[in-house]
Amino acid sequence: MTAENLLHDLEEIVNRGLEDSAIPHARGNSIRIKHIVVRKSPKGYLIYDAKENKQVVRTYFKTTAVAIAKNLAQGIDITETAMECDELMLKHYNDAVFYKHSIRKTDDEVKKDIREARLDIAIQESQRVRSLLDHYIFC
Repeated sequence: MTAENLLHDLEEIVNRGLEDSAIPHARGNSIRIKHIVVRKSPKGYLIYDAKENKQVVRTYFKTTAVAIAKNLAQGIDITETAMECDELMLKHYNDAVFYKHSIRKTDDEVKKDIREARLDIAIQESQRVRSLLDHYIFC
């Protein structure tokens, strides 16, 4: 046997063991947690249930997708709550992009100060929502 064959056999053994555990692992262009698959798409992340062979939901952020996938693999459905968090993160992300652009383009110092304050709020709020999603992943 060549080293390449041994490596392939070892990878197959490890992957078979991971299919029964709730540990996320990358396989090809996807993240798998038991029978739940997360794939990147042009408009975000798609979550599939491989047992039922259907798409569960589409998210904008990878953190949301992994949180939903991990909980679905454990038999807990947090899809609705996680999607609300995803929408909030998207709102704050768009706000941050807008405020950064406005700060760069304006010459008025008062407007610049106001938009910097609003940018800080948008960043803090997105971090708060992200930590909530992290709680779903790591707890």
